[in-house]
Amino acid sequence: MDKLIVPSYFDSFDLTLIEDLALNYVNEVDYIIFTSDVNIGRFPSSKIIGNKKNNNIIDKYQMYKKLHKNFLMPLTYKLDSIQEANEIIKNYPDKKFIIKPIKGTGGLGIKYFNENINTVEPFLLQEYIKGDSVSSSFLSYKNHGIDMVTTSEQIIGSKMLGAPEFLYCGNITPLINSNPKLINISTKISKMYKLLGSNGIDFILQKNKVYVIEVNPRIQGTFECIENSFDMNLAQAHIDASNDIKVNIPNLQKFTIKLVPYSFEDAKYNLSEDYYIKDISPKNHIIKKGFPISTILISDRILENAMIKSEIIRKKIYANLIK
Repeated sequence: MDKLIVPSYFDSFDLTLIEDLALNYVNEVDYIIFTSDVNIGRFPSSKIIGNKKNNNIIDKYQMYKKLHKNFLMPLTYKLDSIQEANEIIKNYPDKKFIIKPIKGTGGLGIKYFNENINTVEPFLLQEYIKGDSVSSSFLSYKNHGIDMVTTSEQIIGSKMLGAPEFLYCGNITPLINSNPKLINISTKISKMYKLLGSNGIDFILQKNKVYVIEVNPRIQGTFECIENSFDMNLAQAHIDASNDIKVNIPNLQKFTIKLVPYSFEDAKYNLSEDYYIKDISPKNHIIKKGFPISTILISDRILENAMIKSEIIRKKIYANLIK
């Protein structure tokens, strides 16, 4: 029996409460598939499909220590005070830096560094790399070799979508003129971490340089884009790859654009879920400034058409703000 559980009693997003709710259904399910930031240690390993241990990956400093000798990565330091950060930055007058949480996804908590910034300690001080944000999505098998599914452009910190700097705003799948280094690097990292199932890696492309930013040992934010663009069941593909069943990657069918518009102010929105607009809150729900309103998902065989449609829907969402 299929069952969708939608919590309706949360005043704000709390992943721990969602984990608590999910634990009530552990004995009713065949498999457990994780998305971002879930504490997988709370769940029975025997039912987990995919990577059963991920702390050495989601801890961004541990990841950096493991990978930076083999791959191009931004300089990264784990620090306990802004004073320490100031001392380090003095040694690099030509570089810009950001601070970011040791654990976290979606760009939350990432800011440009300045001397007066407030941050939770400890934190990461990281070199800022200017370039194009992209990601790979691949299936890993028991020999930790991969089948690359696709690469995607990441939309980060879009002002048109009301997002602060570095916040995740969506994807465009597939990436036009993808760099072949992305496949090579993804293959090597899959083997280094002995990954299983659906995984992804975030990169910055700077001319011909490819910087590794994060490894995502789980279903990624490109999930809906991949399913729409390739007309495939990515959850089933994840299960099959984890069980070492070869997955035939379908041919690309169309481009898909996913946008996450954020509210410019504390407001209510009069939206109805339709073919293009998903993840809608009740009309009486106040969406706070900087929080997501909904998800836009547009597919078309011609990328330009998908872009035009997505802009029309973006304007429609903001036009339905309730004063």
